[in-house]
Amino acid sequence: MENTSIEATLRGTGRHSNRESREAGRVPAVVYGKGQEALAVSMDRKLLGIALHKAGGRPIEMTIADGPTLHVLAREIQRHQTKHSILHVDFLAVSMTEKVKVSVSVMPEGHPPAVTASGDLVLVRSLDTVEVECLPGDIPEHILADMSTLETVHDEIRVRELKTPAKVKVLNDPEQVVFAITMSRAGAVEEALEETASADEVEVVKKGKKDEDEAA
Repeated sequence: MENTSIEATLRGTGRHSNRESREAGRVPAVVYGKGQEALAVSMDRKLLGIALHKAGGRPIEMTIADGPTLHVLAREIQRHQTKHSILHVDFLAVSMTEKVKVSVSVMPEGHPPAVTASGDLVLVRSLDTVEVECLPGDIPEHILADMSTLETVHDEIRVRELKTPAKVKVLNDPEQVVFAITMSRAGAVEEALEETASADEVEVVKKGKKDEDEAA
């Protein structure tokens, strides 16, 4: 897998420094970690966006001018409320030989046979991400869930059934539901009406039988 890299520059601290960085087309950031002195840095906004997208949650090799070269994970990304541009990033410096705990997105693979054009059954997602533990270099971009196993109502995919890479340990409860098939609201109403109709038919039959017995 090709490494993702970015160049950073040491900067001052405080709101004034942050404003200057943004006005210059750069994003202020902080790098911290075990045994690592916190560093205030800035990066080109466009290159940072490309690096974050390319890394997909995996380590980025950060070269700091007049400073060290570090492997970092983006822990917190602050964005503008309306423009969605990156305002600030917190990076965690990691050792490539020590395991870390990170959140990884769960992605559906394929189409659930239970979900058809009729719309009677729907797919419900209960979990967007799972927490995993592994070496930084083994962090997966995402973990897959096989949708082909969802064939009928009440079928579920649990954490233990996810396609997890061999070197990755999922820390969530293995029985936690990730995806499930349930009846749509319209389907549930229709089923309830059918059950009511069936109950009425039974009541009519019983009443008819009672009347016959009384007549006899």
